[in-house]
Amino acid sequence: MRANAADPQRFFWYGAWMAIMAVTALPLFGWRVPAMLPYLPLLIIHEFAAFAYVGHTLFSNIWAMRLRMTQPLATGIWARGMLRSMALGITAPTAVIVPLAGLQLVDYLGGLALNPWAWDAYLAFWVMAGISIIPDVIRYARNRHADDPRHGVISGAVRGILALVLVIYILVCMIAKVSLIASFWPSAQ
Repeated sequence: MRANAADPQRFFWYGAWMAIMAVTALPLFGWRVPAMLPYLPLLIIHEFAAFAYVGHTLFSNIWAMRLRMTQPLATGIWARGMLRSMALGITAPTAVIVPLAGLQLVDYLGGLALNPWAWDAYLAFWVMAGISIIPDVIRYARNRHADDPRHGVISGAVRGILALVLVIYILVCMIAKVSLIASFWPSAQ
């Protein structure tokens, strides 16, 4: 029997994923998040949260996947438990703080529509959230496979590689202030 077929709550969680994706897509269509703090504190919050997010996501996932695939069952279960704690304690909060502070920062500059590089960065983060962050946080919060450290490692690695490519693109957008996608999207003009 497939794992999804055995999960009676799957439609609730699919709905939660769709609701989060719909609400977080609103800035791509012109909805603005007004700044709640001065520019410099927002910038500091945005940068430090991004640093924590990238550091945890990149290094702890590599560490945990390696342990889960190569070590005895008890060590793999422990590593999965640590990854769960870090996903709920670091990834989830920083995945909210980083884009929220970023949207407030770009509001000082006129919003996403006037800053195509920021629109691209937000779109890349939104896609990354949809394929990696939200499913991982939901999966670790539910903790249905706590006793199987190898469950989801391969799909997590594939999603993680895609997320890494998106993070690199976000960094290019933010540092070089370039946009490759926004010119093709009407609301980003």
